[in-house]
Amino acid sequence: MTDTSILLAMDDFSQASKIKEILSSANFNTISVSEFEKKNCLYPKVYNTHNTEFNFNYTNINTVDLVLMDKSFTKNHSLLNQLKELHRETYIPIIYITSNSDETPIGSFDSNVIYLKKPFESRELLLTLELVSIKYKMENALYESEDRYRLLIENADDPIAIINYNGEFIMVNPSAARFFGCKTENFQGKTMWDVFPKEHADSQIEDIRNVLDNNEGQVFEGKTIIRGKEHYFRTNIQPMPIKNGGMKMVQLIAHDVTPLKQTGEALQKSEEKFQEVFNNANDGVSLHSIEDDGLPGRFYEVNDVVCNRLGYTREELLEMGPKDVITQETWQKMPKLMEKLNSKGKIIFEAVQISKDGNEIITEITNHLFNFQGQNMITSISRDISERKKAQTRLLRILAGIESTEDAIGILKPDGCHFYHNHSFNELFGYSVEELNVPLGPVKLFVDKDLGNHIFQIIMDGGSWDGELEMISKSGRVFPAFIRANAIKNNDDQVIGLIGVLNDITERKRVEYALKTSEEKFRNLAETAVDAIIIIDTDEKVVFCNRSLERIFEYSEEEILGEYFDTLIPKSHVEDFQLKLDYHHQHDSESGNVFDSFGMRKDGSEFPLEMSLNTWETEGEIYTTFIIRDITQRKLNEFKMKMREEIFQLMSENIDEVFWLIDPLTGQILYMSPSYQKIWGDSIENLYQNPRSWIESIHPQDKDEFISYIFGKNGSSQHREGIECRVIRQNNDQILIRVRAFPVINQNKEIYRRIGIATDITGTKNI
Repeated sequence: MTDTSILLAMDDFSQASKIKEILSSANFNTISVSEFEKKNCLYPKVYNTHNTEFNFNYTNINTVDLVLMDKSFTKNHSLLNQLKELHRETYIPIIYITSNSDETPIGSFDSNVIYLKKPFESRELLLTLELVSIKYKMENALYESEDRYRLLIENADDPIAIINYNGEFIMVNPSAARFFGCKTENFQGKTMWDVFPKEHADSQIEDIRNVLDNNEGQVFEGKTIIRGKEHYFRTNIQPMPIKNGGMKMVQLIAHDVTPLKQTGEALQKSEEKFQEVFNNANDGVSLHSIEDDGLPGRFYEVNDVVCNRLGYTREELLEMGPKDVITQETWQKMPKLMEKLNSKGKIIFEAVQISKDGNEIITEITNHLFNFQGQNMITSISRDISERKKAQTRLLRILAGIESTEDAIGILKPDGCHFYHNHSFNELFGYSVEELNVPLGPVKLFVDKDLGNHIFQIIMDGGSWDGELEMISKSGRVFPAFIRANAIKNNDDQVIGLIGVLNDITERKRVEYALKTSEEKFRNLAETAVDAIIIIDTDEKVVFCNRSLERIFEYSEEEILGEYFDTLIPKSHVEDFQLKLDYHHQHDSESGNVFDSFGMRKDGSEFPLEMSLNTWETEGEIYTTFIIRDITQRKLNEFKMKMREEIFQLMSENIDEVFWLIDPLTGQILYMSPSYQKIWGDSIENLYQNPRSWIESIHPQDKDEFISYIFGKNGSSQHREGIECRVIRQNNDQILIRVRAFPVINQNKEIYRRIGIATDITGTKNI
């Protein structure tokens, strides 16, 4: 833009001066109408549009690149005619400055006129000139040659496209492709609807077709969506010549004015909310002037944080300056700080401020230099860092703690050079910092040097490593150690150091070996026990179980470890079990830590059990050991003695075949008639020792239906006539039985027993 000369034709001298000042600050060359006349040997005329005749000399017209003209000059027909003549010789864009009261645009010639309404801000004028300059350069490039036109298109910062009447992309330049995150060839065969949301594509194609139908270029400004984001464009759409009877096409040049829109909106919001944000900031914010001696002057504005921190009212502070609220020691540093601020535009320093009541406050101050209405000012953002200073003190205490810890701690540079270790590190290895302060120097501490190099490479690449390995001291002592090594990173995720924490675990290894030996003895004893042995932690999760658990509960060790203990307790008995367990924990010193409960097998069947438990503590952790015994047989014997008369009475009334009685709550066999051996081919004694054996004898294809039926899981309304199933005896013979089951209702109309009858029907059917 520095090579652009502008002919300034203004009716208002003060307005012209202001515009010249704006243009000069942006490095534009401006020529007034009178200056232009004189420079080009024109007739000297009075600087008044209404009484002026203009007669341009075309021999030196290249001195003007752009015309910035007040509306009032358009009344001078001589001037307009001469401008038209100039335009025939070379392209010179014209910007008409109009007032807000203008209802219609000024009549123009060709397409080189742009309108700018008053009042306007300097940034609007400069943006308009920038757009005009771009258009000017593009048009002249087109006039020169098609090759230059193509070069301009391909290198233009603005998106440019050629689109036909159907909305198909004929060409796009790289800038347009970059907006869509792709290459120009990706637009081949695409339409407006392929790259824009439908409503935006419909609106844009309507503008394009209006230009083509009227054969007149237009400039549009609007919003569209690209890759899910809003963009605002000022778009110049021009019809293109039709070649060889082809389809009508337009050239579209879009200038992204999104930043301008966003800046305008942000500025408006900033102006509306400045006072609120200013006074509600977390940090103290103040503005102050700069005196002639270069030092800070009086406060221009302060926010509530500054007032509250220093204890002054805003009115009091506006009569003061930074010198009045900082210590003399801080003020003596100010000349050098101001020198640095003037060279860099920003400084950060610590200062001690003094409140109205005389308290000293340590603050971190960030000063920014800026120009406000032609005057250099300073924005000062102050933060109370008294707590940070306390934190630094705590950090020093932490460092003292690191020195006194028993862990060996070493810190290295990113290249593996050792530059710090604590007292414990020195005691453990016997090396000084200097002896290890070479790249990868600490590798000598590893017995396995290859492993040491591998670990260092991981850490230097930003990773971490922990584990057990063998280390060697300066004296040659080899010992087991546990090491935790990590990369130290800054906020940009760059490795700025390495740290390692080591522990000599010789004693721990000795204890672990003793524990391992003890554990092996315990496991041998536990695995040979008939009863199930389970150990739970404070969270009541299983941490150990023996093999008998699988025999009793049908869970493998892998399935139950880590599960909550109540996995083995029926839901209906969990609450009762928990009460008994809590009572034990509260009275663990009392004798009699044995109680009865119910267990639940993996298949969901329930059975009575007896638990003895003991709570113990090791290494600060509390564990509870359960020894569990299946007492189904005991319960059956107890119940059989009690219910013998009732059972035989039911048998005499209902059945003369194999008869059984089941507890509906636990699913356990309360009684099985002697005929069981005739059908199942096994003794009742074996049945009571293995209560699941009679179900396991049912043919696999019939087992699920048999279990569901005898335990009443399908409801009382199904299988009233019974079911048929096959029994596989121990000698592998198969027999076919018909089974009928009935609920027994007590006086409370509750099912308190389930009875079943099995009849051998092998002879009546083929199996």
